[in-house]
Parts: sequence; C-alpha cells; structure tokens
Amino acid sequence: MPNEYPATSLQGETDQFFSRRLAELSDGDITITHHFGGALGFRSRDQLDAVGDGAVPLANTFIAPLGGMDPLFLLMSLPFLTSDPQEAKRLFDVAEPHFNTVLERYNQRLLYSSPWASSGLWSRKELADSQSFAGLKMRTYDANSTEVFRTAGASPVQLSWADIVPQLSAGGIDGVLTSIEAGLSASFNEYTPHFAAINYDSTVNLATINLDVWNGLDDAQRALVQQAADETAAHAWANIADAVAQSYEQGEAKGMTIQREVDPAFRQQMADNAQPVIDAWLKQVGESGVQILDAYRQGTSGAESN
Repeated sequence: MPNEYPATSLQGETDQFFSRRLAELSDGDITITHHFGGALGFRSRDQLDAVGDGAVPLANTFIAPLGGMDPLFLLMSLPFLTSDPQEAKRLFDVAEPHFNTVLERYNQRLLYSSPWASSGLWSRKELADSQSFAGLKMRTYDANSTEVFRTAGASPVQLSWADIVPQLSAGGIDGVLTSIEAGLSASFNEYTPHFAAINYDSTVNLATINLDVWNGLDDAQRALVQQAADETAAHAWANIADAVAQSYEQGEAKGMTIQREVDPAFRQQMADNAQPVIDAWLKQVGESGVQILDAYRQGTSGAESN
C-alpha cells in the first residue's frame, strides 16, 4: 500500500490505523505492507493508474494532482470554498457518490477518505498582506492553487511532496502551500519558520482498492475490509481538530511564528481573486458540479443557522 507521505504524517498514521484494525478484525488473515514516503517510486499523481492497473492492490492518494485525469479531483482544493475540516466533511459527503463513479472508471473503489488540516502558507518571512506575494517563489499542488497564487503576484510552481525539501534546501522556493501538520512532519520549519493559517482549502486523501482485488475477496473478507475502512474514516475525521491544535503547539515549541488567524479583509481579497478559478472548474465539470456546490452551500447555511 503506497502513500507518498511519511509514516509520521496524518495520512501515514491513518493508514496504520486501518491496517491494525483490519488485522484485528480478520485475526491476521488480511495484512497490509505499507510503503511510505514514495518508497515504491509512485507519486500521488501516479497512484490512480497504479491501483487501476493492478501494479499495487491499494493506495492512499492525495487527490489534487489527479485533476488532469478528471476535474472532480480538484473539488476539495477549490480555493476558499471550505474554511475548516468540518466544512470539508460536508463537501466530501455531498460529492462522495460522484467520486465513486469516477473511481469505478479507473477500476477501483473507495475504501476511506482521510482529511488534511486546512492548507496555509509556510514561508521564510512573514506574509503580512497581499503585497507580500510579489515574486514569492512558492510550491503549489494543483492547477487551481497555481492559478490563484499567480494571480496574487507570486511565482508558483507545482511540486509533488517528495520534491519540496530539495527545492527548499537549494533555495528554489521560499514558500509552501500545505497544512501545518504536513509541513511539520517533513521539518519544513527548518527552512520556512513562518506559517499563516489562511485556510486556503481542506482537501483529502482517498484510499482506494483495485476492483479485481476487491472482487477476489470472499463476502466475509469484503465485510471486514469495509468495516475497517469505515472505522478508519470515522477516526480520521474525528481527530483532525486535535491534530491541528497539537501541531500549532509543536510548531511554536520549535520556535515557529504561527498566525492562527489572518486579517479577514486579506483573506476575503484572496477569495475574491480566486472566484474565477471556481467558475472555470464549474464550466469543466458541468451540471454535476453545480449540483455538488449547491447542495454543499445549502448544507453549510443550514449548519450555521442551527
């Protein structure tokens, strides 16, 4: 089971929770061998095909880099659409049937979703306002974020996870768009000691299994795999808030400067600048995209009024 992220990351710990529960439930009949940190040579953008083709039976994949295969994979990283993991969970729940349809075309099915903490900006210097982005060489992770920060005046480059630290150490980039937890797991604080919680998005990883492998299990085995997967998703989503709080404490203990809240006017300016990206995504996806966003926004409004 490949995962581009380290064993110590939120995604790595989630995968290990899944394998432990599956081994327990199956009395050791079904075991998983993990390959973290891209050890098998697969980046997230490679893993959709790797699982579908049967190169690996299952994988945990960061979905934003898959946008070139299907624009639905860009949904969770649409800029400033969600502001925290709770809103991200509502958005994913609305979209889950659509994800299943796309995954089936790639000969696989969803096992569980696993959230990231909301993405913020790691930087060598504090980013106080929109002028701070002028010429900033920074890592982005999909077409959406690249366009948003280019519009803001930065010089973004789309990099996979494994390529970030080499670029930071060589001075190729001075900033990184990712979550506080993910950055700490890779010691970004050694290069970029500032973090601004702009809550750009709250995206997810998807753990998927090859359909041929799934169909090759007997009914009892499938039931156990699904039970372990359901428990894993519940665990991952329930623990994300605590993970963020702990990461803030760890970062500050390491001497980082963390802006837990940014100027609302600054964030709103960025959100306004990002609206064309959402509009362009809707044109790509069509009516299903409109249905997803309408259902999500209705649910978000209802949640805020309760």
